[in-house]
Amino acid sequence: MSSIARKNKRRAAFKCAKQGIAPAQAIAVSAAREIQATKAATTETMEVLLQAMALVAAHDYGKLNAKDTRLDVLAKKLYQRSIQVKKRQLNEAENETCQRFAGAVMEIWEEEEKKSHGKA
Repeated sequence: MSSIARKNKRRAAFKCAKQGIAPAQAIAVSAAREIQATKAATTETMEVLLQAMALVAAHDYGKLNAKDTRLDVLAKKLYQRSIQVKKRQLNEAENETCQRFAGAVMEIWEEEEKKSHGKA
């Protein structure tokens, strides 16, 4: 272990002792905070992607007809729609489309989960 690593380890142990907590407890608190932040970011990303997919399926479906460019167009449209969702630039009809799609996805996924867990 390098002298810098030892120094940082001693500094962390000193801070923990000063606060009256064990180093393992400080690590656990920090890890829990990181897990929560990761979960929140993942949830937000999933919500944006679901909404972008709904908008592409509802409004840009015709642009996906050309088989040779379909994946590129889909990727570009998903990106454009995700920016629109993040900036909250949806009109009432688009919001409703997103809500209906998210509801349908959740309903279908719950049904499929029940089926797959029922068979196991």
